[in-house]
Amino acid sequence: MDKEAEAFRILLAEDDPVSRSFLSEVARACGAEVTAVADGTAALAEARRRHFDLLILDHHLPGLHGDRILRALRADPAAPSRAAPALATSAAGDPSVAARLHAAGFAEVLPKPMAFDTLRNALRRFGCGPSSALDDEAALRACGSAQAMTSLRALFAQELAALERELETLRNDATALDERLHRLGASCGFCGAIALAKACARLRDAQAKRDAFDAALAAFRDTLADTRAALAGNQGALEQIHPGFA
Repeated sequence: MDKEAEAFRILLAEDDPVSRSFLSEVARACGAEVTAVADGTAALAEARRRHFDLLILDHHLPGLHGDRILRALRADPAAPSRAAPALATSAAGDPSVAARLHAAGFAEVLPKPMAFDTLRNALRRFGCGPSSALDDEAALRACGSAQAMTSLRALFAQELAALERELETLRNDATALDERLHRLGASCGFCGAIALAKACARLRDAQAKRDAFDAALAAFRDTLADTRAALAGNQGALEQIHPGFA
């Protein structure tokens, strides 16, 4: 099956460009395909045009506010995203606003500004998570044997531990960071670290888009930690899949 067709699709409506960039990066780090729009009219049109697995709508949007978008969508039997679960984002701390959004059909109301973990955890509750940190079959094809894969992954684990220690320094040196990420991308390919390879590519791309860099870096840190944990726990799984692999 086509991998693009399998992607978890999110419609994001946010008029602030910095917030839109941040939320998009977090969602992509969790494995989602994101369609981002800046106003309510465009959001409703997209939801009526194609299916999304999740809607993230700002409470206060130009054109149509989030609650009006969702009410119109729920009332449209022809809309492909009519039944999609919806999250609202809101900078308003007034409980009456949250109550109104829940009454309109939003499953959760997320506060703004928002931490990386807040959105990531919300996405995971609705079935959007990162791709598996390690692809053993891809690594075996790249390395040629389970023994070679095991050896390379041991070196890779050391590389990731060093990178995690050095990342704060590297973030202030764009050239050094880009070179390190370039080398890391190649290592990811040999070791089957598919989620980290994607996070690495996003971070390299975000270096030229300063408003997206902090979110991409946070996503990269998170995926790096997930990959290190997967490497640490991978040997037992490999023994079950490929008996006698060592």
